[in-house]
This record gives sequence, C-alpha cells and structure tokens, in this order.
Amino acid sequence: MIQLALALQDKDGRYAEHAGVVLASVFNNTASPVNVHILHDETLTDENKQKLLQLTARYKHTINFYPIVLPEEMLQVMAAVNSINIWTPACMYRLLLPALVEVEKIIYLDCDVLVNMDLAELWNTDLQHHYLGAVWDQGIREVAHVIHDKGLNPDLYFNSGVVLFSLNNIRSHVTWYQETINFLRNYPDSTMPDQDALNAVFGGNYLPLDLHYNFFNLTIPDHNYSSKIVHFAGPVKSWDQESPGWGLYRKYLRLTPWSPFRAIRKRRKRKVRYVNLRLKRIRKLKLRAKRRARAHVIFSKLRVARPGKSRRHHVMKSGKVRLLRPSGIRKLL
Repeated sequence: MIQLALALQDKDGRYAEHAGVVLASVFNNTASPVNVHILHDETLTDENKQKLLQLTARYKHTINFYPIVLPEEMLQVMAAVNSINIWTPACMYRLLLPALVEVEKIIYLDCDVLVNMDLAELWNTDLQHHYLGAVWDQGIREVAHVIHDKGLNPDLYFNSGVVLFSLNNIRSHVTWYQETINFLRNYPDSTMPDQDALNAVFGGNYLPLDLHYNFFNLTIPDHNYSSKIVHFAGPVKSWDQESPGWGLYRKYLRLTPWSPFRAIRKRRKRKVRYVNLRLKRIRKLKLRAKRRARAHVIFSKLRVARPGKSRRHHVMKSGKVRLLRPSGIRKLL
C-alpha cells in the first residue's frame, strides 16, 4: 500500500480543494491502494474534511487526519523566520513526518503539483540507506548565492515539493529533529525554511531522482505533462485560469466533490426530475378525464337502450293516452 502525505493550512477554504485535486490526480492514475495522511491545523473545516473523505472512499482508498500543534521550541524558532509568513506554518509540517506517521516510508506531495503518472513508480524506488529521494531544484540557480551563504550546494540542492522519505532511516538518525531546529535558529533569514532545513540535515545522504518525478512547469518543453509529476512552483499555479496547467487542473477538479460541473449536473437532474413528475401528473389527469368521458358515453347509451319503462313513462307524461284498469278489477270493485 502506498503511503501518501499532504500538508495544508486552509484559511480561505480553497486549499482543501487544491489538495482534493492532487488526490484525484493520484487516484485517477494509480492502480495500487493508497493510504492518505492529511497534516492540517484548525482551519480545515468539517465540510471540506467530509469532501476529502468522500473523494477517497469513491476510489476505495483510505485517509487519516492529523491535527497539528507545532512543538513550542519550533514555534519559538519560527517566530524569528520572516519567510514563514510567506509560505505559512503548514510548510513546516513535513519536517515532523518521522514523529507523526508510524510507517516505514512515505511520499510527500505539495498541493501545487499534479500527478499525471502512476505513483507506484515512485513508491517502488529502493532508497536503501538514504534518508530520502528527491529531485534537483530546477530554479535554484537563480538564488544560488543565497543558499551558498547557508553552507548548501546548489548542484546538490533538492526541491521538497515531491519527496520519498525513508522514515525508518531518518529515525535511526536520532539527532534529526535537533539539527533541524538548530539550522532554523542559526539562519532566520532563510527564504525557503523547510526546504533549506531538509537539505541541511539530509542533503548529504539523499538519492537524486529522475526529473519527471518533480518536473517544474516552467521548464517543460511545449507543456507536455504526460507521464510526469508536474510542479507549478512559482507565482502562477495550476488553478489560475491563465496558467498552461489550468486545463489539466480542471480535468481532475471534475473528479472531486468541489467540481462546479457536478453542482450543475445535480441542479439539472433536479430540474429533469421535477419536469418528469409534472408530465406524469398531467398524463394521469388526462387519463382520468378520458375514462370519465368514456364512462359518461356508455351510461348514456344504456339509458337510451332500456325498453318498456322509459317508453311508457314518456307516453304517460304526454297525456295523450289514458291508462285503463283491467276489466277484471272493475268487476271486483
């Protein structure tokens, strides 16, 4: 079973939708069973949680929710890191995966990726003794001088949007958490705090993965998204209508409970059901009226066809013939 983790903070109620689209892209392309782990804070509403449950159940996978309360020591360190307000505290949740999820290994995905391939291919990667597997960051050359100052090598620097973690190997490195805290404390000017910390602590022992496992949208020739995990790193996300990935995002959005097309279909079904009920009632009324008219015609024919009484009644009523008593009766009288 594939273990998959996503992290989100959902202040405006939209990020749960993006997480749902990521899951739909995974479920639609992956045949193996998937066990999902959602790391979240109090901003995830019950309604959106129910939609995530509904989506997962529809594809016959499983899902778990982890309400995150960050350790006090990490909160104190994060308070000095200015870029946290840009990325939100949820970006730090992936750093706690070894302590949160009791599995041997796990795939972590950012909510701005779309999985357009079978995730089992990444899952079956043998990490051996490595802490994690990740893809070299395709945009790091632009800020190479920034990470140099933190002792990080741009040639080996990996992106943390798609990571295959060997949690058992990380747990065996008992000082991993304290090393993470120390890096954040020593470099409060970090512009990508979670990613920098992961590179600082685990960058010396990670497995470089093929580019198609975390292909930046901006570097894909002709925006050919087939057989790739596409990462919309940068200001333009897949859910922006001007994005070249908008069509692919909309394709997977249709598979989720957030789909506007699904709401339209529901309204259309309700309207069709209402019209059908009206037509059925009209047909019943017409049939009833037709039966009444037929019964009236039959009754009228029966009245005309009755002999004796009706004819005698009309003759007596006209006054032209006087009804005589039989002679036998006169004699008796």
